[in-house]
Amino acid sequence: MLKRLGLWIFKSYCHPDFQEDILGDLEEYYEWNSEEKGSKYADRKFLVDAILLFRLSLLKDNLLTQNIIYTTMVKNNLKMAYRSMMRHKFYSLLNLAGLAISMTVCVFIAIYVQNELSFDKHINDSERIYRIATHIKYADNLFNIPAAPDPMAKALKEDFPEIEFAARTHNNSTNLVEVDSKFFRQSGVTYADQSFFDVFDFQLLRGDKEHLLDEPNTTVLEESTAKKLFGEKDPIGQIIKYNEQFDLKVTGVIKDIPENTHFDYDMFITTLNDRSASQNIWLSNNFITYLKLAEGHTKESMEAKLPEFIERHIGPQVKRLMNVSYKDAVASGGLSINYYLQPLESIHLHSKLDFELGETGTISQVYMFSIIGLFILLIACINFMNMSTARASVRAKEVGVRKVLGSLRKQLISQFLTESIINAGLALILAVGMVYLILPGFNQLTGKSIVDPIFGTNGLWLSLLIGTVIIGILAGIYPAFILSSFRPIKVIKGELTSGKGSTWMRNILVVIQFATSIFLIIASIVIYSQLDYLQSKKLGFNKDQILIINETQLLGNQIEVFKNELEKEAIIESVSISGYIPGTNINSDTPLLREDATSPEDGVAIQHWSVDYDYIETFDIELVQGRFFSEEFASDSTALVVNETALRRFGYSEDPIGKKVKTLAGIAGNTAQTFTIIGVMRDFQFKSMTESIQPHALLLERSTGAVNVKFNKEAAGEVISSVENIWNKFAEGRPFEYSFLDQIFESSFRDQNRDKTIFAIFAALAIIIACLGLFGLAAFITEQRKKEIGIRKVLGASTQTLLRLLFSNFTGLILISSVIAIPIVWWYLNDWLIDYPEAITLNPMFFFIGVSIVLIVAMLTVGFQSFKAAKKNPIDNLRYE
Repeated sequence: MLKRLGLWIFKSYCHPDFQEDILGDLEEYYEWNSEEKGSKYADRKFLVDAILLFRLSLLKDNLLTQNIIYTTMVKNNLKMAYRSMMRHKFYSLLNLAGLAISMTVCVFIAIYVQNELSFDKHINDSERIYRIATHIKYADNLFNIPAAPDPMAKALKEDFPEIEFAARTHNNSTNLVEVDSKFFRQSGVTYADQSFFDVFDFQLLRGDKEHLLDEPNTTVLEESTAKKLFGEKDPIGQIIKYNEQFDLKVTGVIKDIPENTHFDYDMFITTLNDRSASQNIWLSNNFITYLKLAEGHTKESMEAKLPEFIERHIGPQVKRLMNVSYKDAVASGGLSINYYLQPLESIHLHSKLDFELGETGTISQVYMFSIIGLFILLIACINFMNMSTARASVRAKEVGVRKVLGSLRKQLISQFLTESIINAGLALILAVGMVYLILPGFNQLTGKSIVDPIFGTNGLWLSLLIGTVIIGILAGIYPAFILSSFRPIKVIKGELTSGKGSTWMRNILVVIQFATSIFLIIASIVIYSQLDYLQSKKLGFNKDQILIINETQLLGNQIEVFKNELEKEAIIESVSISGYIPGTNINSDTPLLREDATSPEDGVAIQHWSVDYDYIETFDIELVQGRFFSEEFASDSTALVVNETALRRFGYSEDPIGKKVKTLAGIAGNTAQTFTIIGVMRDFQFKSMTESIQPHALLLERSTGAVNVKFNKEAAGEVISSVENIWNKFAEGRPFEYSFLDQIFESSFRDQNRDKTIFAIFAALAIIIACLGLFGLAAFITEQRKKEIGIRKVLGASTQTLLRLLFSNFTGLILISSVIAIPIVWWYLNDWLIDYPEAITLNPMFFFIGVSIVLIVAMLTVGFQSFKAAKKNPIDNLRYE
């Protein structure tokens, strides 16, 4: 009886899906209970199970119903969103354009920020790796460099057990390599030792990791370098001739080092037999030194032990050179040597040292670009809000009718949020397309080589999807609540009003938009003006029509003959051989003192350059006193030509010709080398324009570093081929490498020119996006005031009067924006200009022009809507009264 009741309940009321899927199992379970526990128990159990299944069926019906309702609602929201966008195509296009442009900017900023923050973090145990940095103060000379003495790595490893590994490298820039009688220019060459590959665990493709650089004249190559030199041939054991000096045996190949690393090495060569380290030279800082601390030890604990270490190793050499103890030299203030540890992961963004291994970034620039990106995105979201509220009166009746028919407020909010998210999604699709279209230009501008930033390894696709939903919600939440709050009766009667709260909110948003635009425009104007001032400023020597022939050490003893052959060419005015080229990042400091100096504190760090007799003529350097080197004076081998800054530092301001200076060794009573000043050059800018002019001197010494060729202006088109033909006579098969001096100086402005371009782009985009928003706000204002405009026109107001009336609101908002933006941009630009020893003044005209540009563009934008409203027939605005 109980079983039949349960079966009737099951078949009569349970969902058909349950009857098909479960009835067989239920009957089988009943038979098992009958055999095991008796028929009475089985009947009762069958009835209980049938009732439970009935309740579960009801629950499933309810869930199915809810799912159907939810699915229908989503489909309906999507359908309504599509219809709304199609009904108002123009406004939808404006929304879409603003969001797509701002998203594109934000994606590029995200790519840039992600890349900048990722430097060196891909290296195993990067959080335990540090680089030794050096701060030296000698008299009034300061040096901040990423280098340490040659023997320091070995000594640190021996003295401190908490150091797991210590390694050093010595950069050798670009070199010539020969493989099978073929010559290649090879960049990124560095001397290193075996322990370098213990500190940096790069992926080894070929070779024995334990014995890569433990023998003299061996080399390790990056994979791309190995393919360039040997093709598909196995490089292990192959011989490379290096700079036509000695042979190198390839012992290993590593996977290409990622670009987001603070150094760019392609070829590692065995350190030169630890020659300098074995000589225990501690007062020459020219090796990049890395430490890997054992787990559990900190940077702070290691740095606390360095002062005693420095005094123990460097003190004896200071005593021999300066004739005073290390402690006394430090106590007097004349000498300060400080070594500290730079975390590997912070080098790229936080190191402010001179002579870095490559181009570094700044964390402030990362913050700045991030903030700009957020503001541009905020501008676009503001646009969406303003345009949505501007169309409120158009959609108000739709909202009223839907409320009368029973729509709940949460359903309306859901509808409007759906529209907003769809807009953001479509904008994302357009933005992704624009990102890949513009990516080559972005790489060229930033100097990066990013290939697939969105869908590649560590791509941004997930972040973009999440961000798009958030943007859609943030952009749509305010309009959704505003539109869904309309009262049906007032809407249908045409009594819709916006309210004071929404008015001041929109005004605040517009002020933020235009304050950002004004900031970017003024910053762009000032940056452009500063760079134009520097690039047009006279350097004090000639940088035009100068051809630099690099790596002329390959000519060996024939370099003088090569120079003589060049001078025979009619198109060439002058040729000079020198060890230094103005505008290059080469440092060669030598402490020199007045002849009568008795204290090391009187030393002056001099940049000394090896030049020949024709150097000053080739570069048109002006002499203000004395003479230049001449073959008529044999004593010129110990002569100096100094600049005005060096003269002031020596204290030889009056009658300097014939005065002598000496090397630091003279202080200790050793035999000092003495030089006689025979000429004084007018100060000229021989380094980056962001650096102040330093003391420097010219020495008459043989050099093979570079050949500088001054040519006729009219011969610019043929000078390269002429010089190359002569080069091939002396260095046949060797690559002919050259550059123009004006291009070298132009490259020194690379970072500043990039900032100028980026600010200009951001400013243009910000004003475009802001004007889209202003267009929406103008539409809202004119819609709200259409009856007022109609009445004024009926009473005789002219079009010009109405335009002034409508312009007044926006003019006030832009003036408020300028009051906010000008102090901020003034503070930022003052801080930015501090980096330049010669900077322009912040002329008020810059700020006036910036505000005027925004005002004019805004007026043109508002003018379209205002003129259309002012010209409209007043009957169309008043016919419902």
